Amino acid sequence: MNPDAAPTGRSAADRPRAQAPTSLCWVLVAAVLVLVFDPGIMSNDSVQSLKQARAFAFTDWHPPVMAILWSVLDRIVPGPAGMLVAQAVLYSFAAARLCATAFPTLSERTGHWPVVIAFSLFPPAMSIVGMIWKDVWMSGFLMLALSYLFSALRARGPTGAWRPVAMVVACCLAATLFRHNALAATAGLLAGAAYHVLGRMAGFRRLAAACVAGLVMSVLLAGLASAFNRLVAEPAQITTALRLYDIAGIVANSDAPADAAALALSGPAVLTTDRSRFLDNVLRSYTPASATPVVSPRGRNAPFSVQIYRRHDAEGVARVWTTMIGRYPLAYARHRLRVTACLLQLCDRAAWIQHTYFLNERYAFDASVQPDTVQWAARKVWLSPSLAILYMPAFWFLAALAGGVVGLLRNSPSPLFFMAASALGLLASLVLTSPVESFRYVHWIMLLGWTTCFLLLEHRMSRAPGAARENARGQDAAGIRR
Repeated sequence: MNPDAAPTGRSAADRPRAQAPTSLCWVLVAAVLVLVFDPGIMSNDSVQSLKQARAFAFTDWHPPVMAILWSVLDRIVPGPAGMLVAQAVLYSFAAARLCATAFPTLSERTGHWPVVIAFSLFPPAMSIVGMIWKDVWMSGFLMLALSYLFSALRARGPTGAWRPVAMVVACCLAATLFRHNALAATAGLLAGAAYHVLGRMAGFRRLAAACVAGLVMSVLLAGLASAFNRLVAEPAQITTALRLYDIAGIVANSDAPADAAALALSGPAVLTTDRSRFLDNVLRSYTPASATPVVSPRGRNAPFSVQIYRRHDAEGVARVWTTMIGRYPLAYARHRLRVTACLLQLCDRAAWIQHTYFLNERYAFDASVQPDTVQWAARKVWLSPSLAILYMPAFWFLAALAGGVVGLLRNSPSPLFFMAASALGLLASLVLTSPVESFRYVHWIMLLGWTTCFLLLEHRMSRAPGAARENARGQDAAGIRR
């Protein structure tokens, strides 16, 4: 599928009218999401963000921009309901716009509303929207950026693409403000935008220049987001928890765990007040599924006594972490690969369901959900643990990656290539930073895989005989108008 070619026989003047019905469908999708998830599902992260919003005092443990937005909405509708509506609006509008720009032939042949509803209300795509999380905002803005990328790639020449390219950059900045590791996901989308702008170049040089430009732009946007956070928020040493988890993972995955534990305890930081039980506690509490049993000092077998939410020797912990990786690189690699495997749902599925929150009945059916109601019945369907196989991140990543290979092999790299680059970048960052096997971290990868499947249908329909005849009629009509 050539991204620079018009996908259907409709002229540029006709195309906005053809997409108009799609823009109305997002209202229905948003209403369904609010009905199912009202007043919004809260986790510990959600509660902490709300506390910051009400105190109007921020740390960089959670995105200040989310707390600032929530502080406004909380004055209008106290609690999570206002944020739920805002999240539902962002997700639904972004999904509808993506369907309009990426699947025009599919929408024309089957109807706009069915396409938008099928795309946006697929359980793995929509279930996370009920959680009041920064990850929902990141995915929403990235999906909006992807829709503008399709607009740019289908524009007539680089000149007409400047507005959608600017919107790609703006949406990527918004995603980065809500989640720091969006940097890894935005690079691919920004490279796609740069590829179209660099229309005067050709071949591999154009692709290489676009990839470099996308990476540079993503770093610049991350710098802007970091500067904003430093301006309005206090530093919270958020990397300490991950480093403690890595230290425990190195000890547990080392061929000589006793020696690794001794090295950790010989560092400049006081990691524990019970040195004699440190190794036993690491081996008992460590799991690649979650960092919580290791880093929470309240656990019965918690190996560390570092209070990660209070002032602590973060620099000392960082030095121990660096020393451990340098001495035991293979153990560190085994630890991070095991964590990634669990994140991709390649370990214990029951544990994965519990750590996904919205498939966990404790969160999905809290006290706000009344039995024998429409909301209860809807959650029983959409949030059923039996659907966990549909969420499998490994499958969606492979789908996006396969699409990227197909996109690269075309005469001109299609959006599929840049989507795969976004998925690969995000997963690479999670290999190094994921603390728990939560679907929230890979939701964007799932959306990219899901979009790839729809693009396959779009491609098949655009090559069907009926579509070819419509394209010919459209070209004839365009010729007559000219």
